[in-house]
Amino acid sequence: MALKKKRSSNEIPAWIVTYGDMMSLLLCFFILLAAFSELKQPREYRKVYVAIQEALGLRGGMGNIPLETDPSNTLHNQLEELGSKATTNRSRAEATEANVPGRDLHVSRVHEGTVFTVGGTITFDPGSHELSETARRVLSQEVAPRIRDQRVKIRISGHAWGVEDLRSGLSYEDLSYERARTVRDFLVNECEVDPLILRIEAAGNTEPNVVPRSSLEPAGENRRVQVFQTEALIDQLHPDPYGTGR
Repeated sequence: MALKKKRSSNEIPAWIVTYGDMMSLLLCFFILLAAFSELKQPREYRKVYVAIQEALGLRGGMGNIPLETDPSNTLHNQLEELGSKATTNRSRAEATEANVPGRDLHVSRVHEGTVFTVGGTITFDPGSHELSETARRVLSQEVAPRIRDQRVKIRISGHAWGVEDLRSGLSYEDLSYERARTVRDFLVNECEVDPLILRIEAAGNTEPNVVPRSSLEPAGENRRVQVFQTEALIDQLHPDPYGTGR
């Protein structure tokens, strides 16, 4: 009787080769899945994915029952349709043309920081933008000493109110501007304050201190000028405020 040939201990079983091929295919499959999850054009590669499914004879998936017809009212198909619409709308929302560039490409805004009231409220007679003796004393003794040596932006805000101010022939905006300009000129000419730090603002009748319920109630506090000190340096607002050529 013929003796059975002994199998060599170094021979690799055939099933190991088959198993290795299967693992290689699975690895390629997961690599493709990872690649498809990061695609920029999902609709186009969705078609490729469906074609691969049809070629391999795959149909449906978890929770799906193979049918002869493909119903369009299932939750799975509705979710796919919503995802496709979201992708389409997101693509349409992208800008296809660049904006028209302006003359100045870079725009900056300097924040004023904390704003402080300097001195008291400077009031005016109805319809007038002339400084009273009290106003001159407040400006020269309370306002000017605190801002004379500053290098920050100082806001001078003028206000107007009531029919009496309109009788001057000026609008609320114009009269409030004249009042602020009068204060600025006094600080520059009489108190030696640097004009580069001063800014005039005309608020008109938009920011009253009090709103009288009748014409008999006093509203003198609304005919005023207020001086505010900011934290914005003038060097931030102008590259060369004193024209030194630097």
